[in-house]
Amino acid sequence: MSSGQNQRPSTSAEPAPPPPFTAIKILGTAVACATYESALENIQSLARQPRPTAVCPANTHILAQARRDPDFSRVLSRFDLVLPDGMPVVWTLNRCGARLPDRVYGPYLMRHTLRNTPRPWRHFFFGDTEECLAALRRAAAQLQPEIEIVGAISPPFRPLTDEDDASFAEIINRAAPDFVWVALPGVRMERWIIANQRRYRRGVFLAVGDAFSLLSGVRPFAPTWMQRMGLTWLFRLWSEPLRLGPRYLRYNSSFLFYLVWDGLCGRMFKNPGGTA
Repeated sequence: MSSGQNQRPSTSAEPAPPPPFTAIKILGTAVACATYESALENIQSLARQPRPTAVCPANTHILAQARRDPDFSRVLSRFDLVLPDGMPVVWTLNRCGARLPDRVYGPYLMRHTLRNTPRPWRHFFFGDTEECLAALRRAAAQLQPEIEIVGAISPPFRPLTDEDDASFAEIINRAAPDFVWVALPGVRMERWIIANQRRYRRGVFLAVGDAFSLLSGVRPFAPTWMQRMGLTWLFRLWSEPLRLGPRYLRYNSSFLFYLVWDGLCGRMFKNPGGTA
């Protein structure tokens, strides 16, 4: 990795804009044709910006939700970068000419970033339980002994109030992280990031879902062969059938329906300008 990638944001000079990606619209959402390496380069550039920025690894659930719900579609459109989190998303991009070798899975993106951002880069964890956060700190230190974790918050397991969000912002702004890793249930995570951007001075907020529980060892990863075949959802369904069954039935079928419909209508196309 170049020395430029290891440089923490500087306030003494205007930061360069993030390098552009070719993007392809899937179900109306522009998804970047990214790899783990190019995503890391881009989010480091976002972390150098003098404003809060946001990154969302998007799977079939996220993309189908955005297509079904105009309000959530507007939320997703405000993210600076939407990445191809699931293999069905990658297969769809590749059918449009992307030629991607793999997805950019949220937990693996977080692992890759932690390994490659030692001090002076600064990390903050937001989400999950105190026990999970403690285990995550230990796991992060094993991934990168020179990591700098400047704080962690386990938010209450109830609807968050305006007072809660103001308090979180005060703590996080004071810690001045470059990366704020966010793990909240479902699409609540993406909504929270965008709704609260106005409270923050800078830092890149990353919606990484199950990454905390997986990287900390609280839950196991799906076997590699299942991940390669796009069957991570089946592994999770086997583990939590009552909770995840209705969700997967609804959103996986919606993704397939809209994908076929858009293909018939010729709506799968590159973004104007070809970048994201």
